[in-house]
Amino acid sequence: MLRDEQDARDAVQESLTRTMMRLRLKDPCSFCMRTLKHLCLDMLHHRNRMVSIEDDMLTVDPEREELLRIVREKKEELSEMARMVLELHDEEDYTMSEIAGMLHVSPSTVKRILHDAREEMRRKLMNEI
Repeated sequence: MLRDEQDARDAVQESLTRTMMRLRLKDPCSFCMRTLKHLCLDMLHHRNRMVSIEDDMLTVDPEREELLRIVREKKEELSEMARMVLELHDEEDYTMSEIAGMLHVSPSTVKRILHDAREEMRRKLMNEI
């Protein structure tokens, strides 16, 4: 998929690392394979994006970087379950049903956790800004 052996090795290692960090998964093999697929797609997207902007002048927006730092910091303050559900759904594009299966909870529980996590992030960020 990546056509680069080192990138493929990196993707497999990252996928296995993420799987090992979530030992309570119902189906770790499935999680690992989906994570690997998403990592490969991200790497391809990043590679294509870099090709399209390599001639452009890259500038770092300090305000944007500061905002991203604050968001990461506030996300770390969430409970482990809330952070995991938020990351799986919003960053790794898993469905609520898939997350429910991984975490051995009902889809409605995942929906509630996701809603609560987003509300908590909204409150934390509003207090920060």
